[in-house]
Amino acid sequence: MYPKFSLTFSFPLSLLVLLLLIFLILFIIIPLAFKFSTEIQRNLVFPTWYVQPKNYSNLHRYQLKGVRNLYVKVNEEKNITLGVLQILPSELLSEFIGNDDYDYENILKNSKHNVLLYFHGNGQDRLEAVGTFKVLRKFFYVISFDYRGYADSSLAELTENGVVEDSVALFKYVRNLTSSRIFFWGHSIGTGVALHTAANLKSENMIPTGVMLEAPFTSVTDVMNESPLVKAYSWLPWFSYTIIDPMVDNGFNFDSQMYILDVDCPVMIIHAKDDEIIPFQIATKLYNIARANRNDTYQGEVTYHLLDAVGYGHEWISEEPALPDYIRTFVENAVQFERDVTNKRLLTEKTI
Repeated sequence: MYPKFSLTFSFPLSLLVLLLLIFLILFIIIPLAFKFSTEIQRNLVFPTWYVQPKNYSNLHRYQLKGVRNLYVKVNEEKNITLGVLQILPSELLSEFIGNDDYDYENILKNSKHNVLLYFHGNGQDRLEAVGTFKVLRKFFYVISFDYRGYADSSLAELTENGVVEDSVALFKYVRNLTSSRIFFWGHSIGTGVALHTAANLKSENMIPTGVMLEAPFTSVTDVMNESPLVKAYSWLPWFSYTIIDPMVDNGFNFDSQMYILDVDCPVMIIHAKDDEIIPFQIATKLYNIARANRNDTYQGEVTYHLLDAVGYGHEWISEEPALPDYIRTFVENAVQFERDVTNKRLLTEKTI
């Protein structure tokens, strides 16, 4: 007779309770907390806590010439003021003139230089993109500004509509100071602000000459869906209800794939293949949507420069040697498009 063996497996109750507790916290409590906390959602899109304000009244320490700091009130009713930098075109700089001695206002008013509104990323302030400014000021009188709640701009509720409302007001402020052509440059979340601002301005018959998008996206939720952390929750039946839908419902989505279709001027997209924050496939999707649904005849062309993975990532596209040529060509084409549209309109008015 052979001996009998019995195998028994015991699963400690305490371990089972622990696993259930971990599951409850990770996949039920955290998603529900995200859904019902507008502040968590807001800080994901607008991480103002990450941005370190600088001494904007002492620009000499940043070795910037021809730059002036000022404050512009964009909403009287809500008392919202934005911090703004005026960055002169590089051709006007002189080692014999101090920052405070340039005539910033008259240079802006004389309309000899194209003007550019710079929309920064969500983890930056108006002084962060110094390397980009060095390139942009070769072509523009640059105006960089901080959104409400950023740096030393006024504290106010941060939402997509609120930021865009301020940007529209700032555009009108600049438009009243100069008859120069005005271009937009947006970086990261700033691309969403720029496109939404341009779309809103169209309803008031005010259109920028061109919009340039550095590391853009289709929507915030599309970017979230590509995040490894968010993907860990995508299998949940309540994923959209708790994670995705609240971003849209509470006004944090920046649906650029929609707004780019309502921008009646040429658009340039530039993105790096090694961008780990916003994968280039998302920018490619935005480009394809724009190409398929815009009308080049009255909206202008959309161009796309996809840069090789050489270390530019999300922040250093300004180091691309061909960037000045991209900008120069885009500006020339955008100006010509604006002239053609104006001539067609005048011709139409004459024949009526």
